[in-house]
Amino acid sequence: MFSKRLCRAYSTTLNESTIARPLIRTEYAVRGAIADKAATMKKQMEQGIKFPFDKITHLNVGNPQDLGQKPITFNREVLASCLTDDPERNRMIYSADAVDRADFYLSNINNRAAGAYSDSPGIDIIVKEVKSFIEKRDDVEVGEDNIFLTEGANEGITLMMRLLIREKSDGIMIPIPQYPIYSALTTKYNGSQVPYYLDENKGWGMSYEELERSYNEATDRGVNVRALVVINPGNPTGHVLTQKDLNKVIQFAHDKQILVLADEVYQRNIYVDKEFCSVRKTLSELGSPYNDHVELASFHSLSKGLHGECGLRGGFMELHNIDSFANATINKFKAITSCANIIGQIGVGLMVNPPTQDTVSEGVFDAYQEQEQAIFNGLKRRANIMTEKLNGIEGITCNEVEGAMYAFPKIDLPQSYCDSAHKEGVAPDLKYCLDILEKTGIMIVPGSGFGQEEGTYHFRITNLVKSEEEMDAALQQIGNFTADLM
Repeated sequence: MFSKRLCRAYSTTLNESTIARPLIRTEYAVRGAIADKAATMKKQMEQGIKFPFDKITHLNVGNPQDLGQKPITFNREVLASCLTDDPERNRMIYSADAVDRADFYLSNINNRAAGAYSDSPGIDIIVKEVKSFIEKRDDVEVGEDNIFLTEGANEGITLMMRLLIREKSDGIMIPIPQYPIYSALTTKYNGSQVPYYLDENKGWGMSYEELERSYNEATDRGVNVRALVVINPGNPTGHVLTQKDLNKVIQFAHDKQILVLADEVYQRNIYVDKEFCSVRKTLSELGSPYNDHVELASFHSLSKGLHGECGLRGGFMELHNIDSFANATINKFKAITSCANIIGQIGVGLMVNPPTQDTVSEGVFDAYQEQEQAIFNGLKRRANIMTEKLNGIEGITCNEVEGAMYAFPKIDLPQSYCDSAHKEGVAPDLKYCLDILEKTGIMIVPGSGFGQEEGTYHFRITNLVKSEEEMDAALQQIGNFTADLM
C-alpha cells in the first residue's frame, strides 16, 4: 500500500521554473522568430492556404547547399570512397585520384575504418595537413599539439568560451554587430557581454579608442574582461579587416593581457581588392613582444568558405601562446566527446589540402578548379548585386559587401512604423522582417538579433540563392515593400 503522502500532484523536474536561468535567457536570432514564422507559413501552404507568393525564399542563414550550391565532386568522391572502403569497386565509379586520396586517409585511420574513433584531437595525418596549411598561409611554425579538429567551428568556440567564463563577472568583448553564437554562449555560461562597436561610417572598421571605451566601461562596473572576439571577414557585416585593424586588436590584447578569439571561417570569401590576413600572421609580423605573449585561439570551418559543407560538421581550432595546463584541459574535454566525426575531419583535410597539378590528373584538377571558381564567381556577383540594389532602395543604405556571405544594410524606418512595432511589443526591425516575410515570402534576419547602435535598425541578408536573377528579384520585392512602407 502506497503512503497517502506520496499521492500528491506530480511536478516535472524540468519546466519553466526549474530550467537553469541562463539557458532560458539565451537567444539565437538566426533561427528565432523569423524561422518559426516561416515554418508555420510553410505548413499552411502545404495545407492549401494561399499566400501572395509560391515559396519561402531563404535569405536568412548561411547554409549554401540547402540553397542550391553544388558540392565539389572530387571531395564527395573521396568521402564516398572512405565510407565504402572498397577500392576495387570504387575505381569503377569514381576517379582514380579520389580513390587514391581515400585510401591514403583510410590507411592512416585506426583499423582502416571511416567509422572508427580517432585520437581525441583528431586524425593525426589530417592534423598534419592543417599544420601545413597554416604554415603555408601565414609563414609561421605551428605545433601539432596546438591543433584540434572540431565539429565545425562551433565546437572550438564553445569550448574556449566555457574555459574562459567562470562566473558572472567574467566578460567577453564582442563586436557589434556580431554573429550571435558569442552573445548566446556568454549568456548560456552566465558571463558578461562586453560590446564594442564597429564603425559603420568607416566600412565597419575598428578603432583602439572604441576598444578602450568598451573595456573601461566594463571594468568600471566590476567586469573582469578575459577575451576579445574578432570576426574576419565579418558576419553579419560582410566587411574585411585590414592588417592595420588587426594590429590594433593585437596591441590592445597585449596591453590588457586578454586572449583573442579569431573567427576566420570566411577567409576565402573575399570579393574586393583585399587579401585575407589572419590574426596568427599579424602576430608573427608584429614580432616581439606581441607574438611571444598574446594568447590566441583561431577557428576555421568546412561549413563556410567555398565548400559549404555545413552538414559534415568539420572544422579546426589552432592555439598560440596557450598555457600547457589549459592545453591539457582542452585535450581532456575533447576526450570526453571522444573525437570529432570522422567524415567531417576528412572533409577538413580536403579543404586544407586540395588537389594540385602535382597530385592529381589534369582532368580532375581542371574540374576541381572550375567548380570552385564557379562557386566563388557566383558569390561575388551576387554580393555586388546586393551592394548595388540595396543602396538603390529609398530608406536603405549598405556598405560594400567585401566578403563572407552577408550584407547588413541600415533601414531608416518611419517613426510611425517604429511606434506601431513598440505597441505590438516587438523591435521595429523584427516587425519589418516579419512583414516582409508575410508579404513576399522572403526570409531576412533583424539587426537587433546581431546587435546595433541604439536608435538604428538593420537586417542581415545572404547572397546564397541559385542565380543572380533570383537575387535581383528578391531585392526588387524588398525594395517594393520598403517603398510602400516609406
